[in-house]
Amino acid sequence: MKQFLCIVCVCSCVAAQESQDAVVAQLNTALASNNMAAVRALEQKLLSEPASLSTLLAAGFLLAQQEKMSDASAVFERCSQQFPSSFEAKYNLALARIALAQYPSALDALNSISPVTPDEKASVEYLTGKIFLNTNHLKEAQKSLANAYAQRPKEENYALDLALLYIRSAAYVEAIRVLETSLAVHPASEDLALELALSHILAGNYSQGLAICRNLQEQDPRLGILRVIAAFAYCSQRSFHSCQAEASAGLASPHPNPYLYYLRARAGWDSHSTEHGRVFDDVSTAIRQMPTCSACLVLRSRILEASGDNVSAIADIKRALEGDTQDAADWYRLSVLYRKEGRKEEASAAVQHYRSIHDNGSNQEVESFRKQFLDTMGDH
Repeated sequence: MKQFLCIVCVCSCVAAQESQDAVVAQLNTALASNNMAAVRALEQKLLSEPASLSTLLAAGFLLAQQEKMSDASAVFERCSQQFPSSFEAKYNLALARIALAQYPSALDALNSISPVTPDEKASVEYLTGKIFLNTNHLKEAQKSLANAYAQRPKEENYALDLALLYIRSAAYVEAIRVLETSLAVHPASEDLALELALSHILAGNYSQGLAICRNLQEQDPRLGILRVIAAFAYCSQRSFHSCQAEASAGLASPHPNPYLYYLRARAGWDSHSTEHGRVFDDVSTAIRQMPTCSACLVLRSRILEASGDNVSAIADIKRALEGDTQDAADWYRLSVLYRKEGRKEEASAAVQHYRSIHDNGSNQEVESFRKQFLDTMGDH
């Protein structure tokens, strides 16, 4: 919603200047006092009677500000019908429909625009990319976001979204290129630096990523997501003491990221900690808060197997495979556990599945971390 309002503010700056318009002023008053009967009456007036372009844009903007997205969409649709050549009307209509998750109709609105200026062309490409991203058409999203960024390389949001898509696609070198270029233009951007730290660490450039994390922590110690990135980097380097220290510091915050429980458990397990109870409790807490974390489930299955509870270990591995059926290593471990329990037919089936999978060389640890991180990217 913040992004929506930010873009609407830009696109509707002309409308905002007309805020003294009588109908707009009445709508503003009705919204401020939560007088929904008056809001509905004014909206119907706007939809049924002729109004100026500036009035309709300003009214739609006020409704969007109050998160009345269906109402804003109706007003912007009326505006685009009455003023079919207006870029702002159709662009804001697309934004309102995106906010309502009406992606096909949002794309229709964008496709009806005939952008004239370079900024308009870049804006349409960018929003088209966002729609493709939300509908999981990643190839098309990358093309549109890359086109938008190429046309306006100094636009911070364009760099952030394109780089995040590169991260999602494991194209870390491309993400680093975009982020470093954008940081040269926006050196004070915390968001760009955060994505750059993540990209470096996922690419295995641990020292560069950790250096960025340390700089950001000095600037804003409250940025808890840095603890997650740093702890993951330390674990990946097998610096388990540092990983545990970073994870514990993050877990002491009021609202810790649940992945820190997994990282502390993993560091304890891999360093052969004697605190088996805490390791098990940590990974179980992580699973309760992140039920689809495959790396968490695999770690707990190892702990359970070591304690002799092969049945529970099997259950966790099977849950992990529900989220990633192509993980060859997990299928092999499942076959071993089945064999330990004397379940020969199931063991043979698991081995056959293991052999049928083409190993793409992906790192489950990195894949799980990236997924969990991206799922919570908007919460930092």
